[in-house]
Amino acid sequence: MRLPDGVRVCAGIRHEGVKTGMAMALSLFYSGGNLVLVAGYESGHAVVYKWDSKDTWKVVYTHKPHSQPILSLSVSPTPDTNPYFITSSADSILAKHPLPILTPTATPPTPHTQPNDPVKVTDTKHHGQQSVSIRSDGRIFATAGWDSRIRVYSVKTLKELAVLKWHREGCYAVAFGEVLDGASGAGEGDGEGGVVLTVEKRREKKVKETHWLVGGAKDGKVSLWEIY
Repeated sequence: MRLPDGVRVCAGIRHEGVKTGMAMALSLFYSGGNLVLVAGYESGHAVVYKWDSKDTWKVVYTHKPHSQPILSLSVSPTPDTNPYFITSSADSILAKHPLPILTPTATPPTPHTQPNDPVKVTDTKHHGQQSVSIRSDGRIFATAGWDSRIRVYSVKTLKELAVLKWHREGCYAVAFGEVLDGASGAGEGDGEGGVVLTVEKRREKKVKETHWLVGGAKDGKVSLWEIY
């Protein structure tokens, strides 16, 4: 739908060759000059579509790493230089997928790698990771789980790094705050050039440069965490 005139631009985007069921999670963004849609489906399929010159959506990636519906997905904060996305599901699987054919310099598949193979898949043994969010530096990501835990993982290895336990009921949302490096600015007490920071400016600088993580749960509460 195009705003503000309300004209429908496109409808019926789907993978014709696969029974995907309902779309459960979506992400729409530009990368390498291309309009890209990433979709996670009820069937457990992850699909990447690219808008082509014929005004149609072309499927460039399909994989089914999950046996249960995909609940959430998160795309790399720098898809042009580090193209990938991560999916979580009602099952215990976390999958890291490529974003192929987004740039002219994309590396072609080799005899040992196929374009529809995920980068990495891991079984966390924790079912129902409802929400997933990648930190702004692309190093770690977090999930919100039905077991009331917020878990932090390495983007590179998908290894579990931390378990945050505070909520008493299932967690359903998680998000990282963007880090604003050097947000105080010169001349406002940022410590550069021997400038002494006031207590207020130190607090302001710390808040703006901290990697904050927020989680929400069925208990109606929101938790705020400071992550390394």
